[in-house]
Amino acid sequence: MIGIFGSNGFVGRHLVRRLSADGVALRAVSRRHDDAFIASIHGQVEFVQADITDKLAMVSSLQDITTVVQLVSTSSPGLKNDHMCTDIRENVLPHVGFLRNCVNAGVERYIFLSSGGTVYGPGAAVPTPESEATNPICSQGLTKLFVEKYIQMHGHVEGLDYVILRLANAFGPGQEFRKGQGLVPAIISRYRKGLPVRIFGDGLARRDYVYIDDVVEAILAAIDSHAASRQILNIGSGLSRSVNEVVDTIESVTGIHFPREHVEPRRTDVDVSQLDITKAMQLLKWSPRTSFRDGLQRTVHRAERTAD
Repeated sequence: MIGIFGSNGFVGRHLVRRLSADGVALRAVSRRHDDAFIASIHGQVEFVQADITDKLAMVSSLQDITTVVQLVSTSSPGLKNDHMCTDIRENVLPHVGFLRNCVNAGVERYIFLSSGGTVYGPGAAVPTPESEATNPICSQGLTKLFVEKYIQMHGHVEGLDYVILRLANAFGPGQEFRKGQGLVPAIISRYRKGLPVRIFGDGLARRDYVYIDDVVEAILAAIDSHAASRQILNIGSGLSRSVNEVVDTIESVTGIHFPREHVEPRRTDVDVSQLDITKAMQLLKWSPRTSFRDGLQRTVHRAERTAD
């Protein structure tokens, strides 16, 4: 059985839908589950409401689980470095304890979604390979990196089979603007509220954007791939776009002009984040299939239907 932890989040929901549609036996674990989401799922899915900080609940939820997909995170680059102690308390300590529980429960494969946009830091080669030095300048990147190291430690000492996926900026239908994260939902959210699009600095900062369906395909490949065992893999589009280009493209797709408000840049953001995805393409036999524009069209279409 596959256990998806953090199943009520953006990536988690899409992954649950896909695996349940494929008839895979799942246990979907989250602090809460939306009733409408549960009702929309048809398949062998056991929904469990539990918090990663609750050790007994986590031990119970791991029974009969052979593969864990770990998506839980309360951190975000948008929070800058204002909550570092909370970040450590919520995004390192519980994950280390949970990882130990997985080892004790006999979990055979551990899939962890790390951050390709924050673990490398400024001055990294473009596009950035997994071999590049990791020098995060934001708390989220550091917490992800700490967890990565603990996973690798358990792989070396106890033989845990794992795959670490360093994810670029995922976007797509159903993504909510939370904790200052997600440019695409931020633009849509502010437009709905009648507010101008907020752009940090001059809008020339570049990011790698990958559509959610391609993210799900990468996770599915990581679950099954023998070649990816104990590997760290970048998952992105392999391209980058500036903030201004993203806004321009959404305007082109919607036919709507978005007023723009430029504010002070965040010192915790790198200028360019563009991932080299060659290794994932080779080991996972995976590549992103959805163009940025097509992904935006699907995202905006779903947002319009939801608004209606």
